[in-house]
Amino acid sequence: MTKPPTSILQWPSAKLMGAEFIGVDEESMTVEMAFTPPAEFANMRGSVQGGLLAGPMDEAMGAAVYMATQGKLQLTLDINLSLLRPVPMERITVKARAVKAGRRVTFVESELFDASDKLCARATATTIPTDWPGAGQGQKAGPDA
Repeated sequence: MTKPPTSILQWPSAKLMGAEFIGVDEESMTVEMAFTPPAEFANMRGSVQGGLLAGPMDEAMGAAVYMATQGKLQLTLDINLSLLRPVPMERITVKARAVKAGRRVTFVESELFDASDKLCARATATTIPTDWPGAGQGQKAGPDA
């Protein structure tokens, strides 16, 4: 697995969720990331609140869009999330890939696994690849700008 630039993990949402790049499978263009849910993500049963699982999955799908579109950001239009089992409050892993990367629309999918490598959730999303803020305005743009 190849490691993408870690500087794209510097935005607040990635930091909040304890995002960490595991790597990218160059052949399948699958991005693998790990997340450590903060204590505030717990529901009354002590597992991760279901809706909050969309965050790590969206983050990983954004990384998949980044890799599939040569460094573009994603603007998520919709996410379809299927919750398959409760997710314990421990490190989780998300694998995401662009199913079809187009100039105007990119379709992505992801799977979320618990620390025991059990599949806990699946998601699909439709996104618009976008330039980095400041791109095209004579400013340096991108994760290392």
